[in-house]
Amino acid sequence: MSDIARTIGRKYGLQLGIFVLLIAVFAIIAPSFGGTAAAYATLERIVLLGIITAGLAVTMIAGELDLSIPGMAVFGGVIAVQLSDLGLFPSIAVAAAAGTALGLLQGWLIAKLDINSMVFTVGMLTVLQGVSWLLAGGSPIAVENYLATDPLLEQYWIFSPLSLTAVVVMVLIGLFLTWSKWGREIFAIGGARHEAVAAGVSVRRSMVLAFGISGFAGALAGALSSMKSGSVTPDSFSEILLTCVTAALVGGVSLYGGRGNIVNIALGVIIIAMLAAGLSAMGVPSYVTQLLTGTLLLVVIVIEFIIAKASARSRLRRLRAAHE
Repeated sequence: MSDIARTIGRKYGLQLGIFVLLIAVFAIIAPSFGGTAAAYATLERIVLLGIITAGLAVTMIAGELDLSIPGMAVFGGVIAVQLSDLGLFPSIAVAAAAGTALGLLQGWLIAKLDINSMVFTVGMLTVLQGVSWLLAGGSPIAVENYLATDPLLEQYWIFSPLSLTAVVVMVLIGLFLTWSKWGREIFAIGGARHEAVAAGVSVRRSMVLAFGISGFAGALAGALSSMKSGSVTPDSFSEILLTCVTAALVGGVSLYGGRGNIVNIALGVIIIAMLAAGLSAMGVPSYVTQLLTGTLLLVVIVIEFIIAKASARSRLRRLRAAHE
């Protein structure tokens, strides 16, 4: 086995195995779920799931967790629908810009106050949901000119404008994390914060960027989803947080920070999206889908724990052998 294949197997072997297994299982139990229709249905689910998971994963890689992202999504959705008369792209752009600004502010405050990000973002989640209710006038709101959203309903083979947007956003976030100095600093503060500070890495800048990206992703995903459906309810997206955290963890992003990349994120998103799309095509109730998704997460956690333990024992044996 070549070094490249060995590296791929070590980093993504479990996720690739689950992906292949899902394809095989659906081929047996749901033969109608296949071809371009299945691919299109799966990719449509990454519009919300993929963009939000990518943004959320950036904060996880930084060793933090942005629990406010459902609030960002509904906030972005309400803004986009309220401003829909400006046109499709301007309304979405304003919503994404507002989410980015709030995310940057949130990251700055967390770093400045040195407060636990989970505690702070839970508060921000509540605030954003309340603000969204106020902006919406206390009731669901709808786009007045439905013709403005027609471009979002077009289909190009297995893609739509929304799924293409999601793919582009995920790739750009991945390139930022992997190839930019600021992206590598986010990895550094997540993997070894004290060492990173000693090396001159600015924790505040990394936190601001991580939460800014998360805010952008949440608001953009909420705006796209709301404009596609033509309406938004201020309590929408309340269940998306756990699904996105699950996708990130299944993909191999560490909740403790410093581990994960866009390939991990993409694999986790595709696995969860395919599972949901396949079960939906079979007419399986949503609560069963949630049950199976949670079971899958537990299986992945247990397998990764066993692999990590086996790897640690192997290293220990090698060290003992080297000293004998």
